[in-house]
Amino acid sequence: MKSNSLLLLFALLAIACEVRSQANLSVQGSIQNSSGAALADGKYSVAFRLYESEIGGVPVWSETHPELEVSGGLYSVTLGVITPLTAAFDKPYFLGVSVQNTPELLPRARLSSSPYALSLIGQDNVFPSAGAIGVGTKTPDPGSQIHLKTSNGSTTEVRIESSGNPEIIFKKGSNTAKITYDGNKINISDFNLVFSEGVNLPTGKTIIYDAIADWRLVDTDDFGTDNDGWVCHDQWSNTTPGTLQRFSPNTPFSKGYILRPGGNQDAGAALKKEFDLTGIPHSMVKVVFTYHMFDEWEAGDFAFAAFATQAAPYTGQGQSNGIFQLGWRKRAPQDQLKLSGVGYTYINPSPGVADKNIRGSMVAHTALDKFWIIVGSNLTNIPDNESFGLSNVEIWVK
Repeated sequence: MKSNSLLLLFALLAIACEVRSQANLSVQGSIQNSSGAALADGKYSVAFRLYESEIGGVPVWSETHPELEVSGGLYSVTLGVITPLTAAFDKPYFLGVSVQNTPELLPRARLSSSPYALSLIGQDNVFPSAGAIGVGTKTPDPGSQIHLKTSNGSTTEVRIESSGNPEIIFKKGSNTAKITYDGNKINISDFNLVFSEGVNLPTGKTIIYDAIADWRLVDTDDFGTDNDGWVCHDQWSNTTPGTLQRFSPNTPFSKGYILRPGGNQDAGAALKKEFDLTGIPHSMVKVVFTYHMFDEWEAGDFAFAAFATQAAPYTGQGQSNGIFQLGWRKRAPQDQLKLSGVGYTYINPSPGVADKNIRGSMVAHTALDKFWIIVGSNLTNIPDNESFGLSNVEIWVK
């Protein structure tokens, strides 16, 4: 009973009931003759081939077992012991069987899910049976347990979906920590968060502690390369252009450069800049700065800084154009400025003269996007005698 006429029907009973190694696959099946009766007991030459299609195509792997024992129409065989199984098992395969050199029995049997213990498949991912798991890549980075990759430039997405609150739980020894999502907010519990590169917030976002939003820094001017948009007017109350000087304090305790009015404009001259916070939500603004008093100021001289809705002109106290809306003022008694020691530095352009540096700040409750900062003094002497400067300006909002 080994003629072609006996080998007309083929039924695959089980595929890959045991994966013996990455190159071996255990298969069980049955062979029947044209009348439906089981093939007579005996040893037969049986060829096995794997295809990527149910009909036609070229086999991706094949091997022949010359004396495969059939009992009651059933056989059991380990594929890959003669020719190593090199198929990737990353797509559906169909098994073709030919007995005693007869044409392949039809239909070909589609492999069940068991062989894919070697490599689980999806539309564009690969899960190997050992080592790192690659999603979208067959070569995950060494040391990675899960490597997700997209090749079309789209965003890689890891989705954890649950009808309850999805959780990610971290465990090391007896310690655990978790991230949960309640559908509205992400909660991180039992974490001691460490940010080696700081925290970068998108524009308009803030950090809230105990229901209170904290100050966030949105602009800095240290004049390291240019004037950072600051201008000089020869009087604080107008827009007549003045000149600016920018110089380095040349000390190990300074950052950036110092701006001051240049030429002979110090009598009433002011430094000004318009800031634009468009796109940065806020209800409060804080300006922090360093004010420099150069040379020997006299009793009654004072420094000032102010918020303003416009740079100028100023038409009188109480006018609606609102030059000074809120300000900072530091009166400078002579005895404070002539002392030497802590709090004083020796700064060019007046070598050997004790100069006072004051860190000032002012806060405004405002949601205005555009506003001016005006910094000046009431000095009347020329710059070689007394003058002022500005450095390290910071704008904070909340």
